[in-house]
Amino acid sequence: MALFVAVFLSACGGGNGGPASPPASGITVVPGNGQVTVSWTQDTGVQYWVWYAPGATVTTTTPGHLTKVNVTSPYVLTGLVNGATYSFAINGRTGGGAGGPLSASVTAVPRFAGATWAPGTSMGSADMRGVTYGTASDGSLNYLAVGAGGSVYKGLDGINWAAVSAAPVVNFNATLFTLNQFIALSSTGGASNIYRTANFSAWSAPTTNPALGQNLNALASNGTLVVAVGDNGTIQSSGDGLTWTTAASVPTTNHLYGITYVASGLWVAVGANGVLITSADGTNWTARASGTGNTLRSVSGGLFSTGYQYVAVGLGGVVSRSLDGLNFAAQTIGTADLYGVNADPVQILAVGSGGAAYTSPDAVTWTLQPTGTASKLASVFGSPTQYIAVGANGTNIFAR
Repeated sequence: MALFVAVFLSACGGGNGGPASPPASGITVVPGNGQVTVSWTQDTGVQYWVWYAPGATVTTTTPGHLTKVNVTSPYVLTGLVNGATYSFAINGRTGGGAGGPLSASVTAVPRFAGATWAPGTSMGSADMRGVTYGTASDGSLNYLAVGAGGSVYKGLDGINWAAVSAAPVVNFNATLFTLNQFIALSSTGGASNIYRTANFSAWSAPTTNPALGQNLNALASNGTLVVAVGDNGTIQSSGDGLTWTTAASVPTTNHLYGITYVASGLWVAVGANGVLITSADGTNWTARASGTGNTLRSVSGGLFSTGYQYVAVGLGGVVSRSLDGLNFAAQTIGTADLYGVNADPVQILAVGSGGAAYTSPDAVTWTLQPTGTASKLASVFGSPTQYIAVGANGTNIFAR
């Protein structure tokens, strides 16, 4: 009861302090996925409250309004409904006194990421080809981006990047965090290698790699097994990232450019001439009809509200989609060549040439989003909260 009285008195003006003016520069609200980031200019010694409610305006008497007490800028406010309009305002108080007048209301509509893009810090001029996210051996969470000529960058937020000077000077094609390590594929003139690192300083090649004579282009993991695919139907798998073995049965000699593992228990790999193959174990593969003869460059999948979906993208804007992992149908969504796709439970994002980025809730209806770049985007990683895309000439952009 004593705690309740203290809080009540503070909210109503009790205590030794007094009201403070709203932030002099007002507030800005940046929408995200089910959340917004509220920012303002803080004054020393002022305690700020954020007031918010559905609708075009909020006051201290708006029915159903909510508050966040004694918060600092920037403040991420979660638990909002995508597509709904919310209003936000701020007031201040000192010493636990009464709140001052509210700032003017600012509105925002939470939405999935992928509609608004901005550039990250420089990654130099080399072509970047892959990006992932994971936990380094020191416990820090890092994004890792790899590309041609040993171009490797790490960052904590996917926006600010630092070069990893200890990385091998090779042409990296893809990267993935799995088996408690970062794994990256490299190739030069038809010869491949697979590097792994846990701390970005020590990089090692596998003890056994039967695919040294073939370019490896993409990799995926189910958490206990990692599978890499490459030229001439090459498929390698490993349970530790150290020793690799050749797949027992691969029904194609086409180059393979993309692979994914979907929680349904299915591996899907795609490549040249519309080749699409599936596997239940990563070792024995079966050919499927993709519905297109265009080269497919990337594939992803996930569990949506309507069930599992599998989505492959490729040259000429082709998208091949399946609901069961067995029967695929293709459509064309634009003129850009598509090189990367990311599917998660609520949204699919595909990127490609000319800075193209398309979003879709179902892999049927697609929306072209402005990215601010005309560079080829080769790879995308993320979720409806944040996407990172990398590509030609050091291009890296993010969407929140």
